[in-house]
Amino acid sequence: MRFFEKISAFMQGRYGMDSLNIFLLVVQLTLWFAHIFVWNYIARIVIWCVEMALLGLVIFRALSKNINMRSLENRRFKKIWDPVKNWFMFQIKKFRERKEYKYLKCPHCKAQLRVRNQKGEHGVRCPKCRSEFKVKI
Repeated sequence: MRFFEKISAFMQGRYGMDSLNIFLLVVQLTLWFAHIFVWNYIARIVIWCVEMALLGLVIFRALSKNINMRSLENRRFKKIWDPVKNWFMFQIKKFRERKEYKYLKCPHCKAQLRVRNQKGEHGVRCPKCRSEFKVKI
C-alpha cells in the first residue's frame, strides 16, 4: 500500500489523464500496431518517431502542473471530438433499432424523427416545428 501512497503524493497537484490523453494513447497504440506491418525502413523510423512524440506528449500532459492550460486544451479537443463521437453513437443506435424503428428527416426543419417500422402510410408530426406530413413505410 505504501507504493500507491507515494504515487498519490507524486501526482498531487498534477493534471492526470483526460479524454485528449486517452485519444492520443489510442492513436499511439494504433500506430504501434501499424508499425508491425510496415516493412519499409524509413517509414518504420518515421512511424516510430511519431509514436514516441505522442507518448511523450501524453506523459507531459499527465504530469503537467499547468492545470488551466491542459483543461483548456481538453475543452478545445472535446468541442471537435464530441460531435464526431455523437454521430457514430447515433449510427450505432440506428443500426440496433433498425427492426423496430425507422429514422427520417422532417422536410421542413430537417430534424431527425423516429417512427415505428410498420407497413403503411402514417401521419407524422414533427415535435420541433409542429409541421405534419405523411410518410409511407
